[in-house]
Amino acid sequence: MTKLKKYYKWLLLPLLVIVVGSAAFIYHQTHQKIILKIGIYAGSSWDVPNGNDYKVIDTAISRFEKLYPNVEVVYESGISKDDYSDWLTDQIVAGTQPDVFIVPEDDFNLLSSTGVLAKLDEHISTSFDDSIFYESSYKAGNYNNTQYALPFESNPTMMCINIDLLEKEGISIPDSGWTLEDFYNICKQVTKDTDGDGVIDQYGCIGYTWQQAVAAYGAKLFNTTGTKAYFDSDDVKNALSLITQLNALSGNYEVTSQDFDEGKVAFLPMTLAEYRTYKPYPYHVAKYSSFSWSCVTMPASSEDGDATQVATSLYAMSLKTKHRTLAWEFLQLLCTDEDIQQSVFDYSQGASVLKSVMQSDATKEKLKEDGFGSDSLTVSTLDSMLSQGITQPTFKTYNTVLEQADYLITKSIANNSIETDLFTIQKTIEDKLNNLDDIWRV
Repeated sequence: MTKLKKYYKWLLLPLLVIVVGSAAFIYHQTHQKIILKIGIYAGSSWDVPNGNDYKVIDTAISRFEKLYPNVEVVYESGISKDDYSDWLTDQIVAGTQPDVFIVPEDDFNLLSSTGVLAKLDEHISTSFDDSIFYESSYKAGNYNNTQYALPFESNPTMMCINIDLLEKEGISIPDSGWTLEDFYNICKQVTKDTDGDGVIDQYGCIGYTWQQAVAAYGAKLFNTTGTKAYFDSDDVKNALSLITQLNALSGNYEVTSQDFDEGKVAFLPMTLAEYRTYKPYPYHVAKYSSFSWSCVTMPASSEDGDATQVATSLYAMSLKTKHRTLAWEFLQLLCTDEDIQQSVFDYSQGASVLKSVMQSDATKEKLKEDGFGSDSLTVSTLDSMLSQGITQPTFKTYNTVLEQADYLITKSIANNSIETDLFTIQKTIEDKLNNLDDIWRV
């Protein structure tokens, strides 16, 4: 071998090593399992029984892993909803947060405002039209005009009606689009002593809250930025006055769920999840009455008003995910795929966030299977509720401040002193807003 050939041999050897090494690296990368970590809690988002804890997520994972054979999607099972926020916080602090995770409703404002969640707007603009979602469901994942999460499941509140009781009293059954005036007048008419013993034993409603009344009047409790409170506004005053008047009808007797079960109450607000699990509740098994009932939208201050409160569970993508494309594809599958979303309605207790799913024949048949009769809750009524859903404010301290307001107002209503207390409540909440804002700025 000539010296020249030896020279080229040794010159090419390092290059050959680099080429072989690069090929091996590429092969390793393309054939190595990518782990996509999902954050999820066990059970329902709506605090009702659920026997299919992981049915939907497991179906989605199976679909996704067939599409991406080099990806393994994993999650930690057995985390309760009550423990999930602490678990997620620990994961975030440790830098081991999931790539995609469910966001507790009470935590969304905080997580989206502190740089934990990835912005989704660019992904959405090139992937799908957001009009596929119900507007209130989609807006639940928006903070400061930026989309940080996609809706997964929604839970609207509706009014359940004891049809037999109203028919006995000769009262027409309300339709969706009824008003607060209709609601109060019917409650007043049915509240009475039916057996002549001097004690009221038939009632208008149970469980109608001051927040539902505020929603019915279209009142705003806070401005969008969380710097001002409006508890002393005329609409809020009217809403609280309605609650006082309703309580007075029954002589301030606290109507119970047993009264409703026994057919003694005309109206009961229920979330969809509560409605779908009403019969299976253990304490209802022995008591459930056979009276006919129906569900309509919540009454509003006007016939064209929106009074439906809609809670929505969300999924988000971590800002720190190392698999951004895969994480987005999985997030999109969970929330926009019609088959997955149909399984949300079939195996969970809430509603799909997709209009097409909630208007489907499969959904119509599933409602019939719920056991309350074909006309108890129709697809059109449920679609109307979700279309009229009210969006809650998304400023950082909203949940904290609302919790205190609920405590103060509920206590004041129970003491029958809301008129004299409201000024103080307004001042307390404004001070709370200012103090929390200062804390967060620090």
